[in-house]
Amino acid sequence: MKQFNINIHPCLELINSILLTSRYNEITKEFIGYGLMSEEQNEYTTAIKSFLQPYHCHEIYRMVEAMIPNGFTFSRPVELALCLNGQNNFSFKFQPSDLCIRYCGGMETITTFLAALQQFANETDYFSFFDKAVKFYHPILAEIEKNILAYPFISLLENEYGKEQNSYNYIISSLMIGSFGIEFTDAATQKSDLFSVFSTDNFSLSPAILFHEYSHPFINPLTEKYSDIANQYQDAYESLKKYKLPDFQSGYGDWQECINEHLVRAMAIHLTSKCNLTELADQLRNNDLYRGYKYIPLILERYAFYDNNRNRYTNFESFYPELLKVFANDISDTD
Repeated sequence: MKQFNINIHPCLELINSILLTSRYNEITKEFIGYGLMSEEQNEYTTAIKSFLQPYHCHEIYRMVEAMIPNGFTFSRPVELALCLNGQNNFSFKFQPSDLCIRYCGGMETITTFLAALQQFANETDYFSFFDKAVKFYHPILAEIEKNILAYPFISLLENEYGKEQNSYNYIISSLMIGSFGIEFTDAATQKSDLFSVFSTDNFSLSPAILFHEYSHPFINPLTEKYSDIANQYQDAYESLKKYKLPDFQSGYGDWQECINEHLVRAMAIHLTSKCNLTELADQLRNNDLYRGYKYIPLILERYAFYDNNRNRYTNFESFYPELLKVFANDISDTD
């Protein structure tokens, strides 16, 4: 039986610590509307700031701040960190996605950045600091391990999607805002190592966010694979624009991302309901409708249909082209 690999990722903490002590929040507020790193003051953040204060003039800060406007935001620093072999080996264990490479400024920029990152880690002896500071996470990890045992998360996910994956990695970082689902797929087996990276606030550690982040690696590749079909329903995107909250508050910037967010959010509600967490499922539904995800009620109906017809649809992919037809509906009735 598969289990979650729950841990703290040292390379992610290194990059997040640099972002935390850089002008990252200041820069992202200018074009996103809010900072992407935590502004909470606690024992851990205070220790990081004190430890890195002597190195504020290091070249790594100039490099990071130059990469941010190109798109080195949101999941890109996270994915780049997760690609690495480990704290003493900054070569790639996993290949970063084309999107990550592009938003980091290209592979040449990434190579230069990683070399500087390794040098910075060595000069500061960062990982010795991390080995002592990581005790901050111990009570959080204990709480997560208890919560993970409360529901059969992996079985629910794999049964619903009709697909198995290589591994499920549950990573936390208190330094960032938001949670991210990232996958690295084995070309031969087409199975993936799934990494979901969570903030440590109560909502981010809830079952709903777990279902959300681990659903992205199942759903996003299907949207890309069936993009020709998905694009047939692009008129729905225009219909949704009047409901979308300003800036990034509705969480999507183009049609494919809009599809993914609708389907993933609806699946989080669907699977949360299967855990009999009705109040949480209702809260998610109301929040998502407020944010402009107007197709969610119709998608939930289609998910119920899928569950009741698994003899016809052996896995989620076989149902996916049919599911996309939901975006041909008029959403005016959901106002």
